[in-house]
Amino acid sequence: MIFYKKFLPILTLFVFTIAACLSIKYIIPLYVIKIDFILVVNFMLFVLSYFNFKRINKMDISKPTSMVQSVMLGSLLKMVVFAGAALVYATQKKSPVGIATLLVSMALYLLYTWLEIQWTTKKSN
Repeated sequence: MIFYKKFLPILTLFVFTIAACLSIKYIIPLYVIKIDFILVVNFMLFVLSYFNFKRINKMDISKPTSMVQSVMLGSLLKMVVFAGAALVYATQKKSPVGIATLLVSMALYLLYTWLEIQWTTKKSN
């Protein structure tokens, strides 16, 4: 039960992002932002955050250097997956992703990373 309470903010962000994307896609269509790309990035960031959360919970809080290394590794891994998704999308669709789509995806990345840092600092307290 404690796991779900700690993971609730990331789950809320995931569900809210899906709801917002689907409502934008079907109710107020925006052609500048590629909603399908944002949904895929959101799912990938959610899965990576889940694995980072599991890894951070298993760590020993008496070693602060390993905590910092874990957060940095998780952030770097998410950034590589995010950049890879943009490259794969651009090569498969034969069209540019678009700056607006990348900015929205980067905002999601920053939110997930911020929540991961919050988990780490709360674990050390």
